[in-house]
Amino acid sequence: MQTNEKIAALRKAMQAQGLAAYVVNTADAHQSEYVADHFKERAWLTGFTGSAGTGLVTQDQALVWADGRYFIQAEQQIADSEFKLMKMATPGYPDVKEWLLENLSAGDLVGMNEATLSQKAYEQMSEALAAKEICLQPLPSLLDPLWQDRPALPSAKIFAHDLAYTGLSAKEKVQNIRQQMAQDGADATFIVGLDDVAWLYNYRGGDVPNNPVSLAYALITDKQAQLFIDLQKLDQKMQDVFREEGIELLDYTAVPDALASLDAKKIALDKGLISYKLFKSLPQSIEILDRNSYVYLTKCCLNPTELACQKAAYKRDSAAITRFLFWLKREVKRQDIDELQAADQLHAWRSQGDKFLDESFSSISAYGPNAAMMHYAPSADHKAKLEAKSFYLIDSGGQYLDGTTDITRTIALGELTEEEKTDFTLTLKSHIALASAKFLEGTTGYYLDCLARQPLWQHYMDYKCGTGHGVGYVSGVHEGPQRFSKVYSALPLKEGMHITIEPGVYKEGKHGIRLENDYVVSFDREFMGDRFFQLEVMSFVPLDRDAINPDLLSAQEIAWLDHYHQQCYDVLIDQMATDEERADLKTACAPLP
Repeated sequence: MQTNEKIAALRKAMQAQGLAAYVVNTADAHQSEYVADHFKERAWLTGFTGSAGTGLVTQDQALVWADGRYFIQAEQQIADSEFKLMKMATPGYPDVKEWLLENLSAGDLVGMNEATLSQKAYEQMSEALAAKEICLQPLPSLLDPLWQDRPALPSAKIFAHDLAYTGLSAKEKVQNIRQQMAQDGADATFIVGLDDVAWLYNYRGGDVPNNPVSLAYALITDKQAQLFIDLQKLDQKMQDVFREEGIELLDYTAVPDALASLDAKKIALDKGLISYKLFKSLPQSIEILDRNSYVYLTKCCLNPTELACQKAAYKRDSAAITRFLFWLKREVKRQDIDELQAADQLHAWRSQGDKFLDESFSSISAYGPNAAMMHYAPSADHKAKLEAKSFYLIDSGGQYLDGTTDITRTIALGELTEEEKTDFTLTLKSHIALASAKFLEGTTGYYLDCLARQPLWQHYMDYKCGTGHGVGYVSGVHEGPQRFSKVYSALPLKEGMHITIEPGVYKEGKHGIRLENDYVVSFDREFMGDRFFQLEVMSFVPLDRDAINPDLLSAQEIAWLDHYHQQCYDVLIDQMATDEERADLKTACAPLP
């Protein structure tokens, strides 16, 4: 079916249910950021394939909400359909709830898929709509019967993540969670996040592209540690591993019954993750402690083993990227290379590295104007040829047994305009401003975000996304709660938090520039009774000197850059494979004149 045919079919299903509107979110039953193909209902319906967004259909309108990362992409992908773009966080564009209140009448019903609607979202939307006597009606998916070639649920095998990489056994992690439960007076906790469950029980899977997780839930009480998962994903070795760790195995589909029969007085769970469908299974007698998962707030700080492994992974990953960029700068003048071929070449270099599992996301390989789309990805049908001029941007990452990486470099493939050099240098200034910050213990990423934006704001430019995000450990490339963002957060940055810095300049029709490194929050020093932190760099890929206008940099910024390039040289020199690469590295890491 074409997009407009899907809209028409959905409208018939809505009429049968008496619905005035139907909302399609971007989620699986675990509220994952990235979801298996089986759960991509919004992408299937709207044609917009970005990782975030919301679709809404009434009998006479079809709308799709996207954030600033995807404005350009969404406009292009819905251009030939009835859908219209609603720009999130943009003046003149109401959000989904506001639009429903403005356009529906008292007594109208709004439908959503009960399996992918979180309990918190249900409560918040229900309360908002009730102001106009509009009712939110969770129900089985209306799109499932229409999606005739819907992909099956994923069934990848899982594997043990060894103690050499985790630092703690699953039994030790469970005991730590129980101690936190006791402090809150909870005698049970239900863990929904796929990354949380995999980290807790020391396994990894392959159910979500580029994310080594598996569809699963965990339920912990004072006496039991249970894992709900498709048992066909476990071989005998894995079953033995779980048995030795005291973990009881149950089928993934057994969760509703287990919650319904739970003998507990108080359960800790995250209403933002548990689905409406599962939440209603819980006995009404159980007190609900709504809070972030204990696992989520524990694993965001790398333990010593994880940190050492993560640093080792970045050193290998940095070498692969650096060798690729040197190759590209040379070969773009000698042969025809397109965006897809460039991304494939980087993948080939990465995959040759030790402990490699997969890419951590589909590479954003973008030349010239394509890089202005923050989450652009080339395809067989849409790939630009690289030329020996202007900018090429590559945002990529790897999954390794000992870490997850994410890095972006923008490089000059040849001659640049004055505007291009200025925009690159301003982006570099923005990166340095935050990367060099010292900050007091208790400071949040929300307060530090403006440090990176200030050099761009001075020139009346901004980027419509966060400045940095947390990264999981052999897990999702986007994992919180740490972040640098204009969105308020009261959570302080803590030692061991892995976080990116990635400011950028995006000019539609011209170019996109992003410079991203990964850092770990580390203790700096104590002074007059106060503890101060800093950001310790883990990415070591030279920043392109050919794109820098030194006249725009201060002495302090040049000193930071020279020091960073010396670090890059020290880390990478022994990993360069040829004399040519070693010579390229020496030139790339030389001090600025």
